[in-house]
Amino acid sequence: MKLERPAHKQKAEIVAEIMNKLKSNGVAIAEYKHLTVAQMTQLRRLCLTKNIEIKVYKDSLVRRAAKEAGFDALEAFLTQQNVFLFSEDPIAPAKLIANFAKENEKLVLKAGIYEGAVMDTQAINEVASIPSKDELYSMFASSLIYPLRQFMLVTKEVAKTKSE
Repeated sequence: MKLERPAHKQKAEIVAEIMNKLKSNGVAIAEYKHLTVAQMTQLRRLCLTKNIEIKVYKDSLVRRAAKEAGFDALEAFLTQQNVFLFSEDPIAPAKLIANFAKENEKLVLKAGIYEGAVMDTQAINEVASIPSKDELYSMFASSLIYPLRQFMLVTKEVAKTKSE
């Protein structure tokens, strides 16, 4: 009969939880070592408004979960104190961290997972610059409306010249 310690069982559950989250659409990893409590609270509130889950895990547990999930390349980025952002939107976590890091230089975007691939800092910054779905919809709608607006302005000017 094998006796299992409660701590081992709890760690195994956390590793399984992390594995499931790593397989979500969007994951971003940032180093928060020098952030103040107020800045971290602000980041948590931003995540809450954008429907992004933010967690701090021990790097050793994330290493185990990454290895089991097939994200071995993630191990290189698991140093220092990291915060992990998870979302169903593949771009949202990277975009939020990149924008927050512009205001708070002490937060460092380190890596992420986008479309099932581990991305380094440069690649995840490029992902962060991609417009979100809502931004794309708005650009598409404005491109549809622009010709109609131009036509209405021309018609208005023609009507104005004929009335004179």
